[in-house]
Amino acid sequence: MKFAAVLVVNYLTPWYELSLEERIAIEHEHVFPSVGAFVKRGGKLTPVRAIKYGREAESFFILGFDEMEDYLDLVRELRSSHLLTAGLAVIDFETVGLEEAYFAERDKDRSPAVAA
Repeated sequence: MKFAAVLVVNYLTPWYELSLEERIAIEHEHVFPSVGAFVKRGGKLTPVRAIKYGREAESFFILGFDEMEDYLDLVRELRSSHLLTAGLAVIDFETVGLEEAYFAERDKDRSPAVAA
């Protein structure tokens, strides 16, 4: 994968006021289709659940992808999803970078020639 990203999603109090069945239904209807489309386009996504002391749980996702547009499509879809527009969760933080291997491959031909 050319790019790596971390996307932090903080679930808010109204999310926890829903029953487990309601939360599962929202995820299946509004989140999983976007994630599934991202994966079908070649992206990789690893969900991680973190428990914060004194607060509710938050999730973060580690993503890998080759095309920036695929990531931007996913973020647009999530930001317009019921999960975020209804105030059930927010994207607290996101960062994207090029993977180190990509830099090494790109820069191998840029090294100055060593004099013999």
